[in-house]
Parts: sequence; C-alpha cells; structure tokens
Amino acid sequence: MTKILGVNISHNVSFALVNNNKVEEYYEEDRFNKLKRFYNNDLNYKYLALKKFKNITFDCVVISSFGRHSDISDFEICQGLLKQVKYKTHYFNWYKHHIYHVICGYYFSPFKEAIAIVRDGGGAQLKDSFQEIDSIYYINKKEIKPFYKILSNARFDWLEHKEKKERYFNYEGADCYLTNESIGGYYYTIIRKKVGFELGGEGQLMGLAAYADKPIKEELKKIAKMGKHAQEKTLQEAIELIKKAKEYSSCKNIILTGGYHLNCSNNFKLVKSFPELNFFVDPIPYDGGTAVGAALYYENYHR
Repeated sequence: MTKILGVNISHNVSFALVNNNKVEEYYEEDRFNKLKRFYNNDLNYKYLALKKFKNITFDCVVISSFGRHSDISDFEICQGLLKQVKYKTHYFNWYKHHIYHVICGYYFSPFKEAIAIVRDGGGAQLKDSFQEIDSIYYINKKEIKPFYKILSNARFDWLEHKEKKERYFNYEGADCYLTNESIGGYYYTIIRKKVGFELGGEGQLMGLAAYADKPIKEELKKIAKMGKHAQEKTLQEAIELIKKAKEYSSCKNIILTGGYHLNCSNNFKLVKSFPELNFFVDPIPYDGGTAVGAALYYENYHR
C-alpha cells in the first residue's frame, strides 16, 4: 500500500494523506494556529497539523505551490517542511498548480471523464512573469490533457498598464493566450487591494456586489458597484471560457475549480447559462485543495 502526503505551501496551507489512492485525512494549518488563510513565510515555522501524522512513514511527500513572490523561495520553505516529516523522497513542481486543482475537483466528482475549468485568483507561476490565470483541461482516470490557457502578466504590469497587449502561442500542447489585462479572480485581487481589503477580501467584494443597487452606506456603495462590475465582467469571461471548452471536446461534464469558483452566485449563473451541461463544483477549489490534487497526481499521473 502506498502512503503519500500531499502538502500545499501556498495560502491556506494544507495537508492531505492519500493511502492506496484514497484521501483518508485532510487538514488546514489555520485550524491549528488560528491564523486565517495562513501563508507561511517563516523558514523556522513548525507545522502544527503535522502532529496528526506523527506515527506515519510516508512513501513520498508531494508539495504544491503557486510560485512564491517573497524574499523566501519555495525551495527553502520545502526544506524546512521536510525536516519535520519522515519521508523516503519528495516531489515538487510549481508549474503543475492548475493540474492539482483539476485532480482535486475530479477526485470528488461523480464523473469518469470531464472538462475542468480552472480560474485562479493570483494565478500560478508558469514561466518568467507569466501567471496561468484561466485554463481548460480534459481529465479521466488515465490522462490529463491541457487544451487552453490564459496567461497574464498583469501581476507585474499592474492594472493601469499603458496599452493592451496580447498574443497567441502553443506551449506544451496547449493553446495559450497571453495578455497584460487583469482577468478572473485576479481582477478581484486588484480591486480588493484598491479598496484596502485584506487577503481574502475578494469574497467580501462578491458579497457586496448584491447590494450595489440597494440603499446602503455611501462609503460601501462605491465598493459594491465595483464588486458588481467585477461579477458581471468575470461572469462573461467564464461563459466565454466554457464556450471555448465546447470547441475542444464534446464531453458534457464540467468541473469548476480554482479559487474564483468560491463564487457561488456566478457558479449558479453558469449552470443556468448551460443547461445542456453537467456541472460539479470542486468542494475545495482554493489552494488548500491542491494538497489533495498533488498527492493524487503523484499516485496516478506522474510518470
């Protein structure tokens, strides 16, 4: 029997024990240290959730991240983590962040095959300054195939860029669209920072959007209208993404994953917009779920 520990070192630090291809345990570090949406930047930090696995010897530790943007590297964080666990080997590849989202959603879904629509908040580091924000994948029990990716460098070029830039290319078998626009969940991140909300405030914007046309305090009215605009803009983007997915495959099973799909209101509107499709929303669509996806990737798809 194979015991794999999946670890997410992005925000919402999490741990998943996969035993013989079954997720047996899942924990998020913030449940132990009481620091909401915990994101570790301390090389000497001792992971409290690991006490749940103190008597287990793992066959492999698989680590997921979105690509760290700080003075501390992912490699250094990995080394600090691995000192705390007993392991035979470990696997780390931050380019597979979206694939881990896909696998987590697929594992919990009832589907034998599916198209996964991944929409991230900050996006996954792909190459240089490219962030993989949106993507479309096909998945079944034997393979994962990338169809389409939207890559944005808005994180490095910011929202008020001087001119719109775009180009298309093929990268490792996937059609890619490169833009300097802020899209999807990252558009919320831009607004969240502008209005002074803390990390996780994207959800507050989604909630306030419903009050944009209601009588509320004037200081909230402007923020609510910004949230409403973001809801409408990103919903149309999601609709176009699903239309694009239909061009690649006739599969009618759709998995929604990535942090953006915590957006219950727009998820519902997507379901209503495509009544001919079967939708499943990943129960852990944010980065915490990549601990599950990373472990199952190593067990089933890593060659």
